[in-house]
Amino acid sequence: MINRKSLAVIIPMLLATSSSTVNALELLNKHGNKLELYGSINPNREASHKASSTKINSHDDNTNAIVGLSGNINITDNLSSYAVVEYGTSFFGPEELINKQQPNTIRLGYAGFKYGSWGSIDYGRNYGIMHDAEKFVQRTPYIHADSLFLDNDNYMLGRNNSLFTYRNDDVFGLIDGLSFAVQYQDQTKNRSESQQNHAGWGASLKYESDLGWAAVGTFFSSQKPQTLSRDKNIKNKLVNAYGLGLKYNNDNLYFAAFYGIANNVQPSQSYINHSLSKLYINKTQNVEAIAEYNFHVGFYPSLSYVRSEGKNSSLNNASDINISLEKEINIATRYELSKNISTYMNYKINLLKKSEFVKINKIPTDNIIGAGIVYKF
Repeated sequence: MINRKSLAVIIPMLLATSSSTVNALELLNKHGNKLELYGSINPNREASHKASSTKINSHDDNTNAIVGLSGNINITDNLSSYAVVEYGTSFFGPEELINKQQPNTIRLGYAGFKYGSWGSIDYGRNYGIMHDAEKFVQRTPYIHADSLFLDNDNYMLGRNNSLFTYRNDDVFGLIDGLSFAVQYQDQTKNRSESQQNHAGWGASLKYESDLGWAAVGTFFSSQKPQTLSRDKNIKNKLVNAYGLGLKYNNDNLYFAAFYGIANNVQPSQSYINHSLSKLYINKTQNVEAIAEYNFHVGFYPSLSYVRSEGKNSSLNNASDINISLEKEINIATRYELSKNISTYMNYKINLLKKSEFVKINKIPTDNIIGAGIVYKF
């Protein structure tokens, strides 16, 4: 499971990314060349309690901020270049930590070119191809981040390094609403063995209708890492994932669903407290859905569901084991005071039972409530 404090770094982006270009602070706009500053500040508070108790077990301050720069330069009438750099930091730690590991990170950093209807191509730290489908269900303002398919630095799931991405809208201008993307990931070596990603590629295909609905199919396949090759308990050693995202959006109702399958893609480190060479989740299946209603007064209540199941795990040298990794319902409300500031409250009902796997890996089963303010620009 993703560490709850790491969720705080994700929160503002869920609210700000989709409209960052609208609310961004324009630093330069001359002859079509633009440089914009965007970001968010998110003071928030979190509390947790057992499902059968009203006693509060913990209080946490997860205040954080994100700042990004995006630029676009026109080279010719059809050719332009672009770049994005995004930085995130958390404020819940002291100024000086004993272990010197400050909670700061470069979230994005990529640059590329776009040539008319021929599409765009870029390279750097970017979102993996699976995000094209997963992002449909990422609208809950706080806790809805407990998904294997949001893991960063894990192949082409969340954000990662060494991603070479080609995107084309409307299929060279020939088919309205149909777009596709192809992504290649080079091998990453400058990290520990358990976090290394080997070379692979992926693709996505999206169709979006003028009636408010859209569908995206995504997949990726990578070479197997050395740790997986050494695990004698695993017969199928392919590393790949498939995802399908559906969305419907009109003036009042937003509904989205996601279904994903991943083979031998490591879960978050909190799932695994012992050697990765002795444990892989051979097959993981995710089902996620969200419904949100717009009252047209700035008030957006929503209801979402996440379920993640592991299959055929080599846990404790056994085989054909089904394990529950995540199961939750989120009840959330968001109120937009203006285009720049909003408040939210999110209650997570944790449906995960205390199985042997959950106990061994200390996966939280508490219910969580979070509330805060987001200022975005």
